[in-house]
Amino acid sequence: MPTTAASAAVTVPAAVCLLTVWLVHARHFKRDLAEQLPLPLAAVAILGCTFSREWAVLAAGLVTAATVAVGVPLSRRPAPGAPAAAVPPNRM
Repeated sequence: MPTTAASAAVTVPAAVCLLTVWLVHARHFKRDLAEQLPLPLAAVAILGCTFSREWAVLAAGLVTAATVAVGVPLSRRPAPGAPAAAVPPNRM
């Protein structure tokens, strides 16, 4: 039980943070369901990581990284009906 409590000390605030960002900001600026889902789903997945014992923090970090990896390309898609040139090219 102490491992689960220690894991929850990390994962619960992280999940609450993601849900708060979604409630306050993201849900008002995302265009469609594909852009809306990553943050709430990541929050649920991070809460699930609480029960992975010693691996909880690593698993939560991997879920968070995957959320960014999914969310960034989704947000760079052109708006429906907009010309493809409306998205600036990636200049890395």
